[in-house]
Amino acid sequence: MTTRILRGRAHCFDGVLDVDWEICPIEDLNYLRSAEGCALSYGEKQHFLSRNCLTRLDPDFPNKVAPGDILVGNKGVGWGHDHDHAVMALKGVGLSAVICETTRQNFQRNCLHHGLPLVKVAGVFASVATGDLLELDLNAGTLLNETSGARLTFKPYPEFILETLDAGGLYAGHLGHANT
Repeated sequence: MTTRILRGRAHCFDGVLDVDWEICPIEDLNYLRSAEGCALSYGEKQHFLSRNCLTRLDPDFPNKVAPGDILVGNKGVGWGHDHDHAVMALKGVGLSAVICETTRQNFQRNCLHHGLPLVKVAGVFASVATGDLLELDLNAGTLLNETSGARLTFKPYPEFILETLDAGGLYAGHLGHANT
């Protein structure tokens, strides 16, 4: 079994995070559907989408994220349409995982398909603050807040899902851009 431990700083957002509004503006999705946008590679699409990721809540958010950081949401992360451009934007800014209290199944599925772990952890929003250093162990089903010492648990994904994440998601092989 592969060790799947992610470490990064928390970026916390309360309230509903809609895929077409808060996470990534629908205007960016419309551009990707244009002839010019369709011509972009997978990595170029992630880079394009990352420039507006969560900027309606924090205009400087893309500049604050370091590779490996973790998005922490409360209830309603990934609400809205079944568009996967929001996941591409989250990966594009360098986030390594999404942790939240609740999400929609289609958003969780899109995250897994793009190789971005999303775990639901009860009590996470009350236990984490922006800037806290987190350690997320996908094998053990634990979240350690190294800043406060809080330890939370969640039901780990089965091995076949973890292998899909290890491979960069379902689309990585088809697009030729594993983990990009």
